Amino acid sequence: MTKKSLSQELPFTVESPNDTEFTSAIIYGETGVGKTHLLGTVTKCKFASPCLLIDVDGGTKTLRGVNIDVVRPTSWREIQEIYNFFRHDNTKYKSVAVDSLSELQKKYSLGTILGDLMDDGESDYTDLGGTIVPTRQDWLKTGDQMRKFIRAFKELAYLKDTDKRVHVLMTCLEKYVEKKDLICPLFSGSLAEESGAYVDVLARLSHITQEKEEDDKIKVISRRHLLVDAHTDSEGMRYLAKNRGSRVKQIWNPTIEKLLTMGLEASPETATEEEPEETTEE
Repeated sequence: MTKKSLSQELPFTVESPNDTEFTSAIIYGETGVGKTHLLGTVTKCKFASPCLLIDVDGGTKTLRGVNIDVVRPTSWREIQEIYNFFRHDNTKYKSVAVDSLSELQKKYSLGTILGDLMDDGESDYTDLGGTIVPTRQDWLKTGDQMRKFIRAFKELAYLKDTDKRVHVLMTCLEKYVEKKDLICPLFSGSLAEESGAYVDVLARLSHITQEKEEDDKIKVISRRHLLVDAHTDSEGMRYLAKNRGSRVKQIWNPTIEKLLTMGLEASPETATEEEPEETTEE
C-alpha cells in the first residue's frame, strides 16, 4: 500500500468549516410583519455593522433614526455596480441587505422582460391602463434570473479573499401553496420551494399572539417570532425554514445578532425568550 503524504502541496485552497464566519439568509413573511425592522437591528450587531441596505421596496421609513447606509438602485446596471463593488472593492461594510427579493423580481426582473422599465431603469407609467400578461417562458426566465441573483449575492459570504466577505441578508414576501398546504417564499415556479437550498438560513418571520391570565385579567401578548427550522402545525400546514450548523428551531423577538449567533445558543431547541414586546389587557 502506498503511503500518503500529509505535507503535499495542493493546487487549491483548503479551509476548515470553522473558517466560514459569514452567513447568507433569506427572511420571508407577510407584508407589515417587520422584515425591514429586523434588518435595521443589524446596526446593533458589532460584527455585522456597518451594513449597506439595498432598498428595492422603497420602505425604509420604518428605519427612520437608524444609522444605516441605504442605496436605491433604479436599474439592473446599478444593481450590478453594487454587486461588483462588494465582490472586488469593499473594505467598509461587514454586511449587505436586500429588501426585498419579491419586489426585485416583480419590478426589475419581470419588468425588464415585459418592457415595463425604460432604458434609464425608471418605470414606464405612460400607459397605466396597459397590461402585458407574462407568458410561461417569461416566468421561467425571471425564475432563472432570480436564482442567478441569489447565488451571486450568497457567494459574497464565501469570497476567496476572506477580508472582503460579508453577511448577506435578503427579505421576501410569503405565499400559500394550497395544493401542498405549504407556506413558503413568494417566488415564481419551483424557486419558491428551492430558495432555501441557496442560502445558509431560510427563516419565516411572523407575529404570534397568545393569551395569558394574570391577576384575574387576560393579557394578550404579541411577539415577533422567527422560525428557523421546517415545521408542520397541528392542522398539517407546513412552513419552509432551515438553518445550517444549528439545532435552534425558533427565535422569539428576533434580532440580526440573534440570527447570526444562533448556532452558539446554549439551548439546542430554542433561542432564549425575552419579555413580550407588546401587551394589551381586556
